[in-house]
Amino acid sequence: MASSGALRRHIRNYASAGLLASLAGVITFPLLTRSLSVAEYGILGLISSSLTLLISFGKLGMQHAIIRFYSQINSGKDKYNVHEMTSTVVMVFLILATITSGLCLLTGYLLLPRVSDFENISGLFLIGSGIVFLRLLGSGLMNFLRAQQRSAVVSVTLILTRYLYLVIVLLYMYFTEMNVAFVLISMLVAEIVGIAWASKKFGSAWHFNLTEVTPKLAKAMLLYGMPLMILESLSLIMRVSDRYIIQALMDENALGMYSASYNLAAYLDALVLAALVQALKPFYMQIWESEGVGKTQAFLSNALHSYLLYGLPVVSVFAIVSPYLLSFLASAKFAPGTIIIPFIAFSFLIEGTMHFLAAGLYIKKHTKVLMFWGVVTAVLNIVLNYFTIPYFGILGAAVITNICFIVFVIGISVQSFKYLPFDIKLKLPITMAFICAVVAYFLYILDFGNDFSNLIFKGIIGSVLLFSALLCIDTTTRDWFFGKVRSLSPDISK
Repeated sequence: MASSGALRRHIRNYASAGLLASLAGVITFPLLTRSLSVAEYGILGLISSSLTLLISFGKLGMQHAIIRFYSQINSGKDKYNVHEMTSTVVMVFLILATITSGLCLLTGYLLLPRVSDFENISGLFLIGSGIVFLRLLGSGLMNFLRAQQRSAVVSVTLILTRYLYLVIVLLYMYFTEMNVAFVLISMLVAEIVGIAWASKKFGSAWHFNLTEVTPKLAKAMLLYGMPLMILESLSLIMRVSDRYIIQALMDENALGMYSASYNLAAYLDALVLAALVQALKPFYMQIWESEGVGKTQAFLSNALHSYLLYGLPVVSVFAIVSPYLLSFLASAKFAPGTIIIPFIAFSFLIEGTMHFLAAGLYIKKHTKVLMFWGVVTAVLNIVLNYFTIPYFGILGAAVITNICFIVFVIGISVQSFKYLPFDIKLKLPITMAFICAVVAYFLYILDFGNDFSNLIFKGIIGSVLLFSALLCIDTTTRDWFFGKVRSLSPDISK
């Protein structure tokens, strides 16, 4: 079976990149929230979300197709070769990047002026169109690197891009007054450098020959990827549409508070969940191609169990301390929005289970099922938000996000298990969830005086209590921990 050590190495690389990128984000976060007004920060969040949605739509799912088809082609189980695939993917992404950048311009000049009267909103989307173009090109490159399991290169590229962005923001703040346009320009410059570095590291694997562009391969990849594009876009709609509804039914200040809390919770996704997802899919595709059904089922069963068992305490500690972290970093003007953070944090955990439970649909290429359930839950999300936000405000939007992701995960699981069922071990995760709820309630009623003290002491107490609970209920964690202690004992005795 494919080495579990290799999977741990890839997860470690992605998680390390997520940690360092999140650290850059945490540093950037107070710089922006304290330099921009609440309304400006809300508009920045709206633009960033819109760009993310356009990029997701513009890729047409080709990033997923690269992972699936590369594994198949590289193993010699397809009539195409890697050079034909590389040339075809490059051409497709050039076309998609050009079209999507044009859509971004249309959004900025025709749609957004009708929704917001923010000054120079169209000019901001002009800058955003450049970001869209570069990120689409970069997506093709980065997913080839992921398919080749070159996680170190992908991770370094992410770190380079995020820290260069931070440095440019700091330079802007030193020499002039910060505004939304400067933030977007900083993103644009960082993307240029990051893509240039990744292209250089791609090295000899880079190949483009116009005569090797294969329309039939492009069609097959698009047919596989387009339902996943729609799924990803619909997933983003579930996370973005509430911002448009808040903007329309409330005001830009409410949008700013919601965006700040949501963005802080998103660091959890970048730090933990995205690392796992980036490593997971190429890994189980490789197991499927090389070792078959049984090994794939066993891997998915054990991996989902570990994801839930360790993800629950991580998300719980984050949910406990992040409201204090937001108030400490962003100032009290964003404090009312912190009520949504626990709900948004858990929505990322719920969404992450999809990548395990839907494995059968990805492997068997039945991606239209994912698209169907994405449509159902996106429509449900918009309808429920429209009726909930006027009565419950931003808290209602956060709760609806969780409900819709639960519906989505249940729907795709039922369909996926028709093709690749595997054992779901829930006894320990359910026990862990109960313990997390008790610890969270216990820490909620404690008060250490101010945001910084609550952040430190509740974080330490929560981490110690939940790790101790893991040691008590999980044999694997216990064996690992005491094995580490025993391995260090000779050094300690010396």
